[in-house]
Amino acid sequence: MDDREQLDEIVSSFRRISHSFQQLLWKDAEQFGITPAQLMVLRKLSLCSEMSVTELAERMYLGNSSVSGLVERMVKAELITRKRAEDDRRIFRLALTEKGKEIWEKSEVELRKHLLPLTHIPREDVKELLRIHGRIIEILEQGREQSEL
Repeated sequence: MDDREQLDEIVSSFRRISHSFQQLLWKDAEQFGITPAQLMVLRKLSLCSEMSVTELAERMYLGNSSVSGLVERMVKAELITRKRAEDDRRIFRLALTEKGKEIWEKSEVELRKHLLPLTHIPREDVKELLRIHGRIIEILEQGREQSEL
């Protein structure tokens, strides 16, 4: 296998994994009348009781403007709340509503059923996979930083 074929295989592998994961998210989110992005917001907020829009954007690897629109729709749907921070009135704090918590808890059960087979991968393989993923992320981030110069 030459370099071009190897690169194509790597990229194709990640695209297939990403596509499969997105299909799973769509299936689970659709049951609750929300989008996969909204499902991921519920997940992030379930892990941290409150966070700012900027923190949420960072944790979702998205820009603030993308997350702001998403947050606006979720506030209108009464899935999350947005309140000014007491210590800094310029910052809005986001939190799950009862409706958002309920949807997340139900969807998490479904998602876990689909992802549970991943726990059957031997720990050594998972460690190696995560090590390789970390290395790929480093390489891609270095490439992105060099192109910004």
